[in-house]
Amino acid sequence: MAADSFESKTYEIEVLTPTIIGGQDKIQSFEFVREGEYLYFLNFDKLFEQNLFKDSFIEELSRGLSSGERDFNIKDILKKYSIDFKKVVKYRLRLEGVTSPYREVVAFVKSAGRFYIPGSSLKGAMRSSITKALSKNLLQLYGNALSNAYQKALNNSRVDPKFVSRDADERIFGTPYESPFKYLKVSDSSFADQESAGIFEIKVLNICSNQAKWFSRNGNSDDPRQATAIVAEGLKPGVKLYGTIKVEEDLIEGNSAVKGLKEKLLTSGETSSPHEFVARILSSVAKDYIQKEISFYSKYNQNQIVSEYQKLLSILNSLDKNQFLLQIGFSTGYLSKTVGIFFNSNHFTQLSKVDTQSKIYPNLFPKSRRLLFKDGQVWTVPGWIKVTIK
Repeated sequence: MAADSFESKTYEIEVLTPTIIGGQDKIQSFEFVREGEYLYFLNFDKLFEQNLFKDSFIEELSRGLSSGERDFNIKDILKKYSIDFKKVVKYRLRLEGVTSPYREVVAFVKSAGRFYIPGSSLKGAMRSSITKALSKNLLQLYGNALSNAYQKALNNSRVDPKFVSRDADERIFGTPYESPFKYLKVSDSSFADQESAGIFEIKVLNICSNQAKWFSRNGNSDDPRQATAIVAEGLKPGVKLYGTIKVEEDLIEGNSAVKGLKEKLLTSGETSSPHEFVARILSSVAKDYIQKEISFYSKYNQNQIVSEYQKLLSILNSLDKNQFLLQIGFSTGYLSKTVGIFFNSNHFTQLSKVDTQSKIYPNLFPKSRRLLFKDGQVWTVPGWIKVTIK
């Protein structure tokens, strides 16, 4: 291997489909104002500071905010008191074909108000994908862990579904101090400007009685226009971000204290550097996943999404050795984040007893997908990026 192959290199992320990092925080309707095709997000510190002596305004605004009334519209109050909201704005984002009503926006993670992709998110997605490339005997450990949790549940022992896979993880990769992934280091990305981000609309496809339906609070609907929308901040396709990545040889080969990935994976082979080894494994996993999703969407006549995945497959097949595709972030789903892609109906029967808070249908799980809409039409899938290591 080249002498400089273990040094930090630059990664370039190119957003291929709208990507949303975050998902826990929600921006409520009183925190933004819509005008035309933009949402303007308010800076309340500035708003109060500039209108501190308008007692009636402060009282009316406070009363409206504390009431929690669904028809409360902060824009009406600002207009009533002749306050130019554009002078108290933190940032604005364009609505990218959002047509459904909404009362909150899923927030993108930010640092000092600036959009970026945390290194932990990128590394976590890489680790999750690499786990899917494990040899069959190691993947079986996850099935065994689920069976053990299932037996505990049958005996009325408390089982936390979040930690079912922890035993298998430690048996395969060791504790965090022993894990080969400590030899994979990924920095936060560079910052994206506001023009690189937008507001996107997501709806949930549900498979019911072998038919494609759309989730609505009033019940599943045949008409996607009646579906309940999730609206979120996201990075636009074409945006590029940069950071540093270091893949040390011990991640692959291991050492006296840590077993490397090479002996754990279904396929290995020789590459010129650890970076290329990781890129090849991730590309292989992405290809398998994309092909499975093409089959799923073809079965339920979702031709637009089939076309989108075929585009991704074409990009993947044209990649250089230092490039890979990855799906990251909010609304990417159960299969993209877990080894559950290899589970069968027996596994999901057990999981339904362990995770009683989730709706698990053993013969088809997951039976839902989150898809991006644009101008009222099915558009694409969230979270796909292309990574180039330079």
